[in-house]
Amino acid sequence: MHCRMIDPDIPQPIVQAVVNRCGIISIRKIASGLSGGVVAHCRATDGRQYALKRWPKSFSRNRIESIHRVLRHAWKEGCEIIALPVIFTPLTHELPADSVGTVLSTNGDCWELSHWRPGKPLTTTADLNTIRRGAEAISQFHGCTKSLGSLHQPPPIIEERLRTLASRRQHFPIPIQSINRADLPTDVAAALRDAANLLHWKWDEACAQIHRSLTEHSGCKLATQYVLRDVHAEHLLFSAEKPTGLIDFDAVRVDTPASDLARWAGSFLPGQHSAEDIWEAVFAGYRGNTEQTDNAAETPTLKLAADLCFAGTWLSLANWLVWLLVERRDFEASPGVLAERIYNLIRVATPRN
Repeated sequence: MHCRMIDPDIPQPIVQAVVNRCGIISIRKIASGLSGGVVAHCRATDGRQYALKRWPKSFSRNRIESIHRVLRHAWKEGCEIIALPVIFTPLTHELPADSVGTVLSTNGDCWELSHWRPGKPLTTTADLNTIRRGAEAISQFHGCTKSLGSLHQPPPIIEERLRTLASRRQHFPIPIQSINRADLPTDVAAALRDAANLLHWKWDEACAQIHRSLTEHSGCKLATQYVLRDVHAEHLLFSAEKPTGLIDFDAVRVDTPASDLARWAGSFLPGQHSAEDIWEAVFAGYRGNTEQTDNAAETPTLKLAADLCFAGTWLSLANWLVWLLVERRDFEASPGVLAERIYNLIRVATPRN
């Protein structure tokens, strides 16, 4: 059967590989990630659906395949909502013997084809029971990856956040007039002005709190294992209020499970529920699943998760100002997506009383 509806931006070697492997008949680009990745929806002759992803150029084949090994292990251990990468063994005979055969390369770019997961992300209006079920799904992933090994050490994310804090302090205050760049879209410039104004008044106070709280944790040896590290609301999909898809694994590495709980809870702050109720729902879901699972991950403390959430919010705001105004980075995402990401951070940083 001839291919049709193939996005012309997808390189021909990649098109041919997925056609030969899965009988793909349509490829439609649907998103460009903030990190530089590209995702396309694919449909096969048998009706099955897939996601074709071009990884950001900063990712090597070895790094991607190490992530895929973790995902395949978690899937085999029972975490079936993972968007599992397809193996291209017949097409990768020239790869090293230890290759998992899930990465396609052309023109210096790495691609993967994974099984499409149904569902939609939650919004800040999600009810507490559904937020709790998301935490249960995260706990299940942690339980499935724990058998890959657990190490008691100072969580890497704490030192990483402290380094980012020291780096960002060198750039502030950023002159407001630098936002009046002609090449900045209007909505992005408006979001940056609001972020700069907030940081003008609250940055020193936030820095002091971040440094104080993370320093308290920095010397503690805690359980670390493979975690997601970027499991915000857009990366956990739901159907009929149940988790049905876990996607986007760029940040997977060994760290504290608290980093995932911080990211998940932060997706719903502020919303229609109080921060206390959201944290209670997240930890109830996480603990509830671990109590029913033999191979359970250790539950981190609420304080560590909350401290990481606070630090991540303020440092992300600072990052956007530095990336767009100092480093002048380009992002493939639309201006509306960039502006909304910044405004979301502002809302989390300035919760309602």
